Amino acid sequence: MNEDTTRRNMKIAAATAFGGYCALMIWLLFGQRMGVSSGGTYWEQLQWNTNLVPFRTVMEFIITAASSSNPYLARHAVINLLGNIVMFIPLGFFLPCIWDSLQKFRRCIFCVVGVIVLIELIQLFTLLGSCDIDDLILNVVGAAAGYWLFMGLHFLIRSKGNRTTDGGFK
Repeated sequence: MNEDTTRRNMKIAAATAFGGYCALMIWLLFGQRMGVSSGGTYWEQLQWNTNLVPFRTVMEFIITAASSSNPYLARHAVINLLGNIVMFIPLGFFLPCIWDSLQKFRRCIFCVVGVIVLIELIQLFTLLGSCDIDDLILNVVGAAAGYWLFMGLHFLIRSKGNRTTDGGFK
């Protein structure tokens, strides 16, 4: 199998995995919240579920995780903080893997920010979740980690392919 065929097969596999990831994310971000209402008018719920102050939610969760005597609340805070990062690592990994034009960090992160802002706006207007600037910040951190993971693996694969039989480089 030649290098072009292998590369095409890898992109197809990555695109397939990315599709599964997108489906899972849609369900996690929106689907599991369908039909859940916290009461109040639309405008009251909108106010309750919106945070535009950077690091407000992050600090609340850090304080809760560090000082709460309730293990459920502490666990919830840690899961929320880490989950917002970990859930977006695949996005940062798959985008440059599938689209060569997104192998530049700035382009990839610009695309990631666009996707996350769209998600937050959908959550804002549908009330399926909360619209939180801290989610954007943590999600971008996760996607950046995924991007650097991809670039590291990409570098290792390319450098391995450029080695000669004596261990040097071509």
